[in-house]
Amino acid sequence: MSDVDRRSIEMLREEYERVSANLGDMQRRITELSATAVSPRREVSVTVGNQGVIKDLHFPTAAYRKLPKNELAELITKTIAEAREKATEQMAELIAPMMPGGLDAKAVLSGDVSAEALASVQPQLPPMVAETQRHRAARIDEMRR
Repeated sequence: MSDVDRRSIEMLREEYERVSANLGDMQRRITELSATAVSPRREVSVTVGNQGVIKDLHFPTAAYRKLPKNELAELITKTIAEAREKATEQMAELIAPMMPGGLDAKAVLSGDVSAEALASVQPQLPPMVAETQRHRAARIDEMRR
């Protein structure tokens, strides 16, 4: 094995370790992700986790008591939706660097991207891998001459 190949392998290993460490950090951040929304007049506060599941719902003031049941129900529903939207935005920010070019992470998480659009995206190789492949292809071309 040549020194160039050894160096390439070492650089690929370092890149792999860097990506692996970043994935572990991202996974931790996703697990810890939560978002809170509070209604405009502070009648209700909702906190959701990374998948939009309600973790906490409480009434910071007594203002909710003045609302008719149907208005309170609608207010709770809207506040839950706002908290879920915030969680989706946070998740999109976390995963955006890992998404292939041209894909909007928030649109993917929201289900607004068709399966055809996802299937048509060509994954990008890490720069070091792409460079190694170009180098290897050039060497093969030289050997064939």
